[in-house]
Amino acid sequence: MTTELAIIIGLAASLLYLFWEYIKLHRSQKGNLKVTRQSNEAVRKKTLQILDEAREEANKILKNARIQASAHQEKISTKIDTALNLVAQREINDFKKALETETINIEKTVGEKIATRYEEVRKEIEEYKAKQIAASDQKINKVLAGVLQKLLSKTINVDEHQKLVIKALEEAKQDGLFN
Repeated sequence: MTTELAIIIGLAASLLYLFWEYIKLHRSQKGNLKVTRQSNEAVRKKTLQILDEAREEANKILKNARIQASAHQEKISTKIDTALNLVAQREINDFKKALETETINIEKTVGEKIATRYEEVRKEIEEYKAKQIAASDQKINKVLAGVLQKLLSKTINVDEHQKLVIKALEEAKQDGLFN
């Protein structure tokens, strides 16, 4: 009877440990998507390893209990073993499902946040681009206005006209209108 109690306590301790690991995992999954995915995979592997170790440890405990028990205790032990394995397997499956569901929810949330931020950045880039184009248009218009003003204020031949245009463009360049 004490061995069965030891088995139950051992399994309960294993389940509490798994639950604690799950809580720690849940808290640590607040990083970025890449870290979350890597962390989820590592945690999933670690959880499976822990579950396998817990299953192996439970099987060792059950095996020792069977060896020490008499023929009558053997029948009881077999029934308890079957019941515990079913309960443990059910709990392990429930834990796996909960972990997978939580992982999927976190990945969805992170994906939505990334998509939202991407759209915000895209809009900011479009606004910046529009401002830069408008600023360039203003600079070009200033240069052209200056060139036209100088050209219209004088009546000149083609050579002088060409020299004036080149001079006005050079002045605009020196004034920083093309930067």
